[in-house]
Amino acid sequence: MENQHYLLQMKGITKQFPGVLALDHVDVELNSGEILGLLGENGAGKSTLIKILSGAYCQDSGEIFIEGKLQEYSTPKEANERGVSIIYQELNYLNDLTVAENIFLNRWPRKKANRVDWKKMHVDARKILNTLDVDMDTTRLMRDLSVAEKQLIEIARALSQKMKILVMDEPTSALSDKEASNLIELIKKLRQDGLGIIFISHRLDELFDLVDRVMVMRDGKRAGCVKMSQAKREELVQLMVGRKIESFYSRRTIVTGEMILQAQGVSTNYLKDISFYVRAGEILGVFGLMGSGRTELAQCIFGVKRMKSGAIKMFDRSVTIRTPKNAIENGIAMVTSERKKDGLILIQSVRENVITASIDKHSSPFLINKKSESDISNHWKDTLNIKAVSIYSEVKGLSGGNQQKVVLAKWLTVKPNILILNEPTRGIDVGSKTEIYSLLETFCEQGLGIIMISSELPEIMQLSDRVMTMCEGRITAEFNKDEMTQEKLMHGAIGEI
Repeated sequence: MENQHYLLQMKGITKQFPGVLALDHVDVELNSGEILGLLGENGAGKSTLIKILSGAYCQDSGEIFIEGKLQEYSTPKEANERGVSIIYQELNYLNDLTVAENIFLNRWPRKKANRVDWKKMHVDARKILNTLDVDMDTTRLMRDLSVAEKQLIEIARALSQKMKILVMDEPTSALSDKEASNLIELIKKLRQDGLGIIFISHRLDELFDLVDRVMVMRDGKRAGCVKMSQAKREELVQLMVGRKIESFYSRRTIVTGEMILQAQGVSTNYLKDISFYVRAGEILGVFGLMGSGRTELAQCIFGVKRMKSGAIKMFDRSVTIRTPKNAIENGIAMVTSERKKDGLILIQSVRENVITASIDKHSSPFLINKKSESDISNHWKDTLNIKAVSIYSEVKGLSGGNQQKVVLAKWLTVKPNILILNEPTRGIDVGSKTEIYSLLETFCEQGLGIIMISSELPEIMQLSDRVMTMCEGRITAEFNKDEMTQEKLMHGAIGEI
């Protein structure tokens, strides 16, 4: 039968979202007893591909074969029934249930009268854990386990369903070196038992140690697939970043001014001794892959997360930032990466959203100054060219680019000195990107200091005066405008500097 020599074959997988071709005729092959590495920048299409395999998304075109048989399914449950299990970076478990209950989640063994057979469930759970050489009390609650132990329970759940194909998304990103090493050895054992494994990671050392072949994705396409025994680091980095940089926007040279912000030795449980500075009129780019700590750093500076140690200075004056309110009072604003979740109230109007962060300045506990709010909202609607019928239009009806402008307007009303932008152009079209790039340049000309986190290499290189790269909670390198190349930035992001 066609394709029978492969455990898994995905042929010509294509997926389009509004305005974005996420996957463009992607092919994947996986054999039994093989570990296939999946490598690529954020936004390369890895997650979309895996979600199609898992049944979370349906492909627009293309075919999936398992053991040579054409598969048609549209839910994760149906994918599980065909032997596919996905362990995402954000683990899927219920904190207040036991280890055994989580292993057999939604499949608890039953006896007469449809009662749960608790004894059998714990016996079977121990048997599965024994096959993984894991000695664990199956009555423990999941909330009491470490991240590494929770990951083992996810693997045990997959084995309990007699999975043939196991996909692991950045499984070591939150583990210590010892825990990661133990997990790698377990994955090698699962390969010997005949499982086909797709292993997604940005850590090249890990891939060289573990996988048989590595497939690289770039811009929604399969950029290449090589045997790991024949692969070279430079080749893999080149495959990841080999696209031509778009030239639709080029930033003018900006003269930077006084030092606005200094971070000294910022540390959390994950961040390790982070120090940097931002000057007036400057865009400092922060580039790192998923799990690098870039978002956690932004959250620390904005007071969403507490620092364990370190200091922040604004205009050479020490400031205490424990909450976002402290940050705003000290002239720091942050545009989050998920505008619909964290940046906007979609059912409210443009005016109500624009005024959210500065409402105390335009009202009292007993009186809302609607005229002042309307004047400010109209000012930013005109200044940022927000395309809405009026300031009373609901934000949910605007395009992604115009929604992002509303978020920018909300923070500009507080007149910040430092603006943190986390993925400022995610999910918006090229035309809106260009408008936002132009706005950022205008802000710099007015003396604002900008910290910009972006997964898009062309964007970070075009806009930034300096770029610092992060990997595993550390700053790995810093490059001035004339020093940065895609290859250098990617080497910094994977810790290969």
